[in-house]
Amino acid sequence: MERSKSSLLYWYPKIKDLGIPTPRTEIVTLTTEEVKAYHRGEGDCFGLNRLEKEVKKVIETNFSLPVFLRTDEFSNKHLWWESCYLDNLDNLQRNLFEIICGSKLADIMGLPIEALVVREFIQMDTRFKAFYGEMPVNPERRYFIRNEKLECHHPYWIKDAVERGTPKSKLPTNWRELAEEMNLEAQDEIDLLSGYSIVVATNIGGYWSVDFCKAKDGRWILIDMAEGEKSWHPSECKYSNMPPEPKRGKITKPAFDFLIEKE
Repeated sequence: MERSKSSLLYWYPKIKDLGIPTPRTEIVTLTTEEVKAYHRGEGDCFGLNRLEKEVKKVIETNFSLPVFLRTDEFSNKHLWWESCYLDNLDNLQRNLFEIICGSKLADIMGLPIEALVVREFIQMDTRFKAFYGEMPVNPERRYFIRNEKLECHHPYWIKDAVERGTPKSKLPTNWRELAEEMNLEAQDEIDLLSGYSIVVATNIGGYWSVDFCKAKDGRWILIDMAEGEKSWHPSECKYSNMPPEPKRGKITKPAFDFLIEKE
């Protein structure tokens, strides 16, 4: 099977030494049989027992808790405490299970998976928490690059997505004001992230989305990339190739667990 370009295994080696801040990263690769078992939905949650041991060894050797967990394409971040955020090794199997099974349910055929990834947890400039997993909502930006040029950029956490995905009782009363302030793109920020994006573009080529998150210490961290054709633009962006979303009510928790959009 040809590797997806949205896989961290494809893009991370191309950008990790460019001088752009990015989380320290270690990778546990699935065997060919584990990948096949994942796609067949067979046995031992796709080799989870072996993978748990390997991931635990990587954490104990290279990191201090907490760490950030994901596959090479997906983190199931909306569930946060039960998926990507790990601060207790006793919860490792549960969190890996949620990430892997979430990946299987995140698309009609399931997202590809070739590896489990352990990343340094960087404290971000969190403004509030949202979604059923009480996920920290931070200033995040998505920059699109095409053929070595910057195409457009947008704040990532739009208010409509936060409101639809979160029970009202879990949001602070002033969350809209916090989100409004968080999504303001200052000129010095735009200059910095545009420069980072051009550096990435000249080293990787093609059409990409590049995601940045603001750390508590003020740095902007490159946290993720994906093929541009598969990545979200706001509907008002002239480069958006996605149909307008139908009006929907808020997502209830049972639906939310199974209708996870690709990140």
